[in-house]
Amino acid sequence: MTSPLDPKALRQVFGQFCTGVTAVCVSGPDGRRYGITVNSFSSLSLDPPLALFALVRESETLKAIQAARAFSINILAENQQDISNALARKGGAEKMEVVPTHPGVTGAPIIEGSIGYMDCVLHAEYEGGDHVIVVGEIKQAAVGEALPPLLYFRSGYKTLPG
Repeated sequence: MTSPLDPKALRQVFGQFCTGVTAVCVSGPDGRRYGITVNSFSSLSLDPPLALFALVRESETLKAIQAARAFSINILAENQQDISNALARKGGAEKMEVVPTHPGVTGAPIIEGSIGYMDCVLHAEYEGGDHVIVVGEIKQAAVGEALPPLLYFRSGYKTLPG
């Protein structure tokens, strides 16, 4: 069913909600690293420890997550706009070439300098229109750098007043 709402107007309404910026990363079965900028992140459960996000159905990163069954969710700091921009572009593994990472317990890439991360295994997937809702079971989590978060509001990056 097609929505009668104008997608441009709806995107503008969605833009009124300030979000943190995360990057989801995975080591694909081909050994290459994939990543994507995500602002649809949410905590879901403490017992069991679960988090969720949504990815557009055609995403190369989604395909790699479905194959690898493990991924990381990295909470970006305000000084990581370049990483957010690199991973927001369309494309595949080449987007991760500029992103410094180390492997987590699942083997998923953890972004250096993030203010927090969750290393997850794929718990469930749900249909979400033109997106897939991905639920991860968190196997390891840690707070990183003590920096302000990268925020997104009204189609642009924002910072907390200091």
